Amino acid sequence: MRQTVLRLGSSLMAAALVIGAAAAPAAAAETVTVDATYTASLGGFTFAGGTLHFTLAGNTYDAQINAGVTGIAALIASRSAIGGASGRVTPGRVSPDAYALSIAGGTVPNDVALTFSDNRVTSISASELHLAGWDNRIPLTPQHKQGVVDPFAAFIVPMQPGKDPMTPAVCNRTLRIFDGRVRYDLRLVYGAKTDVTATEPGSYSGPAIVCAVAYRPIAGHRILSAEQQRFENNIEFSIWFVPVGQTGILLPHRVLIQTQSGMLIINATRFVVNGSQPVVAANDPEPAKPHVWLKHRRHRHADEEPAPVHPD
Repeated sequence: MRQTVLRLGSSLMAAALVIGAAAAPAAAAETVTVDATYTASLGGFTFAGGTLHFTLAGNTYDAQINAGVTGIAALIASRSAIGGASGRVTPGRVSPDAYALSIAGGTVPNDVALTFSDNRVTSISASELHLAGWDNRIPLTPQHKQGVVDPFAAFIVPMQPGKDPMTPAVCNRTLRIFDGRVRYDLRLVYGAKTDVTATEPGSYSGPAIVCAVAYRPIAGHRILSAEQQRFENNIEFSIWFVPVGQTGILLPHRVLIQTQSGMLIINATRFVVNGSQPVVAANDPEPAKPHVWLKHRRHRHADEEPAPVHPD
């Protein structure tokens, strides 16, 4: 149970902080940047933080991550993460080219590198882990590595530029993710519209879309006990997405996961967008509803047809 939450938390921390690294774009392409600082807290105790520098130029995205354990927690466990990815984004589709994540400070190296072509994994390099029960996993097949995105690209939401980004289409979809070891789905369902308020000058303030999320392991994961299955079926999990100016892109501003140890919160304390006009949301009769988290159960049936990877 704890391993699932830790995997979700670490993937989401990375996804919230790392949104990719791409080849240099054409000089004529419009460039938009996001500089953000995120913190992670559990049960009200802040234990990690990191920074993101995100660049969107034309249809390519580029970012850098630097994250690690902070404060008193660093006296107990010193961990840090660096990573990057590359890819292209068009309305309704994210196509990763490469992904890499390196986590230092554990008992064994934890490094993953992937390359993609047309949302198909073409190469994998991952350090060997020795976790309890790790040899008792659901086998991966070639089909599990097709039609997927990496954990970073999964949280880039591409909408049509110039359209109102505050639409349920941001949510109502299934993310098909492969992280180098595990193939899993995150099924998002629209929950609410709300607002975020800047805590630092120049940071984003404005509307956000809240998506309830259901986690569903597909392959590469350890076989779950009945107790673990019940726990995963009832994880409280939501993501708050905000627009990156008028680019048509949305990124996570806040992630909440209810765990047995308390609420895991990954929050942007600083989120500054440069190079794009602020988003202007269309008039919407629905009032903003503040949500802390939303509950969303997994697929009703294991063979249920998933929604598209990204909204049209």
